[in-house]
Amino acid sequence: MGSSKYPGENEYSKLIVGNGGYSNAFTSDDHTNFNFDINPSLLADALDIFAQFFISPLFAASSIDRELEAVNSEYETNLFKDTWRISQLEKSTSDPKHPYSGFSIGNRESLRIIPKQRGIDIRQVLLDFYKTEYSSNRMSLAVLGNQSLDELQSLVIKSFKEVQNKNLEKPKYPSDPYGESKRKTICYHVPVNESRQLTINWVIPDQRELYYCKPELYLSHLIGHQGDGSLSSYLKTLGLAIELVAGESHSAPGFNFFSIDIQLTIEGLNQWERILYSVYQYLAMLRKEGPKEWIFNEGKNINQMEFQFEEKGQPRHIVSNLAGRMRDYPLSECLSGPYEMREFRPDLINELLNEYLIPTKMRVFLTSKKFLSIATEKEKWYGTQYKQEYLSEELIKQCETCEINCEFYLPTPNQFIPTNFQLFSKKKNLARPQIPTKIKENEYYRLYYAEDSFYRFPKAYIYFEFRNPLVYVDPIHSNLTTLYVELINDSLIEFVYSAQLGGLDYELYDCNDSIQLSISGFNHKIKELLNIIIDHMINIKIEVEQFEIIKEKVI
Repeated sequence: MGSSKYPGENEYSKLIVGNGGYSNAFTSDDHTNFNFDINPSLLADALDIFAQFFISPLFAASSIDRELEAVNSEYETNLFKDTWRISQLEKSTSDPKHPYSGFSIGNRESLRIIPKQRGIDIRQVLLDFYKTEYSSNRMSLAVLGNQSLDELQSLVIKSFKEVQNKNLEKPKYPSDPYGESKRKTICYHVPVNESRQLTINWVIPDQRELYYCKPELYLSHLIGHQGDGSLSSYLKTLGLAIELVAGESHSAPGFNFFSIDIQLTIEGLNQWERILYSVYQYLAMLRKEGPKEWIFNEGKNINQMEFQFEEKGQPRHIVSNLAGRMRDYPLSECLSGPYEMREFRPDLINELLNEYLIPTKMRVFLTSKKFLSIATEKEKWYGTQYKQEYLSEELIKQCETCEINCEFYLPTPNQFIPTNFQLFSKKKNLARPQIPTKIKENEYYRLYYAEDSFYRFPKAYIYFEFRNPLVYVDPIHSNLTTLYVELINDSLIEFVYSAQLGGLDYELYDCNDSIQLSISGFNHKIKELLNIIIDHMINIKIEVEQFEIIKEKVI
């Protein structure tokens, strides 16, 4: 882009790329994040060029044209991706008076053709936006380097001291992007790729200031649970759902969304109203049971564990995340904020359940190519075909007055949350990780082991390779192996879900001449998870309905 101090349009990128670095930027609903990394010896030079973007940018017409084309290229790349199409459809069908309803990316038409037709100088608009919206009190900066903290502070002050503070208020959106007219609606949507999806959205209050108690996390944990008594388990047992995910989604200052996304079977698509009714039966159970402090404390312990043993990430990702967190958390809690759960607030959990996650405030999106014949409308920017209408008052009433289903109940305490974080390795601070060495071999197996005395985390990684030449001997065996693996994975969901919450994970997959299993996570409970997986692999029980669902998924 160039600046008064560094007028060359490519000085920044040349310095970064020419010195082992990488730069990127992304725009969210309410902020833009710029980040880079570079050879440590050139951090000061890169910071100074970077700072000038916010002090004296030139906004040369040629630069704007190139960036416009880059934006249009990104738009065209995403044009036929269903995730982008459904996201924009949800925006475009929101309250047209709300900023949320706008075009989230931009393209050649919105940034060049339409402004030109209306006599709008897009460069002047950009300059005005910079002058009125960019201010140091709205910005946050994170810098990581091998210099001392005093040296890093000195570099930042030297380069960024001229960024102007215009004392602007923090931007905040109106609280409801749907408005009364968009509630209780259903949008039938035709995807590009074959898929069947039911999504339920509710607008909830902005949760950012509630980071210390996270009431939405309590509800997403239960609604998205995969174990016995859960909504997911019930819908899968009925052969209506393949997968269910729940939780907070899009957010901006002023509002958040809470969403339930359900991947449907063919029968689930036909019975979507029954699924919707079941969702409200589950919410009715949660209201009856009331918030439980022991469930909150489980989440608190898991978060504390994840924070204490968080593994190091890429430096550029670390500073990018920290700069974003500085907008949402007190400076002293930028590291811990996303993990904080220090206060149990049943009143706020009940508020979400009783005042927001209710039938009269929902929007429903139903996705299938089946709706092509009824989709009479087209979304402006992506051309997505859809039809939107109000849900029947009868269905709304049924959901409001639903009876509690005895198939729904709260999960039992999680046996996989570790409490012992003892390190077994007696060695310390080796220069590099050890190479695995063979410690046992016979006609059935070879066993390799490497002691972790480098990373020094109370975690283990176990890898199995079950070799069998019949796995990929012909197409029949190949497909049967894939079905076997997917059936095992599906049968494990209810058992493994709690283990995954407790910091354990696994992968079971088929390869050219073997089935491979990897298990990783905290030492304390890893053996229990291994025993469950091996037992399922040996003693698999396949129900006809489960087989048909998995076959449909695989095919």
